[in-house]
Amino acid sequence: MESVHLQRQAQKKYSGFALLLMILLIIVLAGLIWLDPSALFNRPDPDLPWNEEFRLLKAGEEGQWPSEEQPNITKALLFEADAEQEDSRRGKIAMVIRPDGRIKGGWTAEYNASPEINLAVMACSFKGNIDASKIYKDDYGEDRSKLYFITKGKFIMLESNSKTNRNRSVKGHIYVTGWLDTEYNGSGEITITSDKRSFETFSWQAKGIEQATIFDLFK
Repeated sequence: MESVHLQRQAQKKYSGFALLLMILLIIVLAGLIWLDPSALFNRPDPDLPWNEEFRLLKAGEEGQWPSEEQPNITKALLFEADAEQEDSRRGKIAMVIRPDGRIKGGWTAEYNASPEINLAVMACSFKGNIDASKIYKDDYGEDRSKLYFITKGKFIMLESNSKTNRNRSVKGHIYVTGWLDTEYNGSGEITITSDKRSFETFSWQAKGIEQATIFDLFK
């Protein structure tokens, strides 16, 4: 009888512990859903630029230099390109890739996101660097001659609603990423987001133009 009583006590303790654990799990799951609903249902997409921020170099940090088969950047390269989304223009980007692999640029735009919504970029700049360690891949295989780069910055937009006659400021991050071939032809994506959950993506392509430096003027 005593052993049966002990067994029942043990079962009650186990049931209580299991119930407590279940409550804790529910609290944790509810917290995750509240903070980021996509965290439970989607794996992090490695192609989203904020999941590749580890490739951005800090001040004074050196990255991996291009290999012999990748583009040899001996002068600053200027890129000016239209930002496009489903055959619609979304302004322009301009950026410079320096011989040390560092990049700076900006985005200017004014466009209608819908018949009643107009967006105007009030300020935007971004910076980043090349990263020779990432290998280009597509359906045809690898292409080790292409050079990857990634940049990050901030933007401020003015959103005007003609239906309600209201304006509001929209802030967020911009990422400009892409690939460069040995002829300095560049192409890639512009991604803007305010919360890293919803985002807009534009495409761009342009040929880099070598810029003369002050040292070239005295040759």
